[in-house]
Amino acid sequence: MKITKRPTLVGGKTVSKTQATGVGKPSKTSSSGNVDKLHIAASTSQLRELEAELDKLDISDAAKVAAIKRAIENGTFEVNSVLVAERLIDSAKEAVRKRPRKQ
Repeated sequence: MKITKRPTLVGGKTVSKTQATGVGKPSKTSSSGNVDKLHIAASTSQLRELEAELDKLDISDAAKVAAIKRAIENGTFEVNSVLVAERLIDSAKEAVRKRPRKQ
């Protein structure tokens, strides 16, 4: 399993700042036919800025990852089942809290 530092972008493409202008305006058609245009909200530029900041952060501890890999290869890696169960329960509780309530 390969662990990457940065998630890939959806669609693998980025949008330039000039493409984000004209938000909410309908696209115009040219004399040669219909032209499709994509208008992106201003919040998209904020998301790009946040993504750039996240790229700068090192989210992995290389020594810890190497130690876990060695333990797996040696067959000495042990799963703490109590910790896994607690985290699963916490995750389920959080999902229930975030679920919209029926009225």
